[in-house]
Amino acid sequence: MARNAPVTREEIYEAFPGEYVGSPAAREKKWTRDKNDLHRLGIPLIFEENEGKEGAYLLDTSSCTLPKLEFSPDEAAVLWTAGQAALRTDDHPLAADLETALRKLAVGAKGLPPRAALLEADWGATPPAEPGRWLALLADVVERRKRLSLAYRKTDGSITERLVDVLGYAWRRGHWIFVGHCHLRGGLRMFYLDRVRSMTIAPATPRGPDFAVPADFDIRAWSRQETWEYFEHAPRTALVRFRGSLSTLAPKLLPRATLTRAPDGARLARLEVRNLRGLVRQALAWGPEAELLEPAEGRAMARAILASLSERLGKDPAP
Repeated sequence: MARNAPVTREEIYEAFPGEYVGSPAAREKKWTRDKNDLHRLGIPLIFEENEGKEGAYLLDTSSCTLPKLEFSPDEAAVLWTAGQAALRTDDHPLAADLETALRKLAVGAKGLPPRAALLEADWGATPPAEPGRWLALLADVVERRKRLSLAYRKTDGSITERLVDVLGYAWRRGHWIFVGHCHLRGGLRMFYLDRVRSMTIAPATPRGPDFAVPADFDIRAWSRQETWEYFEHAPRTALVRFRGSLSTLAPKLLPRATLTRAPDGARLARLEVRNLRGLVRQALAWGPEAELLEPAEGRAMARAILASLSERLGKDPAP
């Protein structure tokens, strides 16, 4: 490929002296095996009979290259998930090649496997009926600090009525979100705009602001928030073990975790979570090289999720 010109078998022997050793017959036998391997890999060698007394070989580089592949986050998530599912099949005939391809996919995605959030099946979610008007309304209530009344669809499909003091809004991973003090829950909560069913201003006072924005509030802390950092429960300590290729990616996968090395070379990540189910789902999405070790409740969640998937697929649940 570097020369882009025919080369004789002797020149090939000289270029790889550690590979082609022994008698002429032994070197010829090794070269024949290598040619057959190249053909099986789809790399065609062209033999030029008129090049020198023994002829020469030419590699057509244009016939064994592919254009650069570009995947959207959703496409990469689908490929990663399908590939990891196939790897869990013990008798997969191309397991080694598939694992290599998945590693390349991780490299192509800047070294990170897809996020579990990309794989969520948010049944019933629909785009906002009036996204432009609702975004303008969010901007207005944030600027004037006025209370908002909204009907909001939960993940289970039920609708709740909320009064929210909206502190800020942002675009996060393909969705508009807004954050504010929820009077129903009595604390800060994050909302997805595409789950809102109605939205109106409900001022607590006729004039002036209805609330004050805390000095330490920063919407960027929410727009960059991971699923396991959502405020679903009191802080819990979790421990995740990363093996294989994910071991080197652990600092990027869990940047706020405390990392240590296990005796077998695996990477242990200890972190505080406020949404244990979010971490469980993410660990499952990362595949077999990631394992949630603690807490026991999280491992039980993982088994329940896998059992549910096995039931849907008509297979025996994983042990």
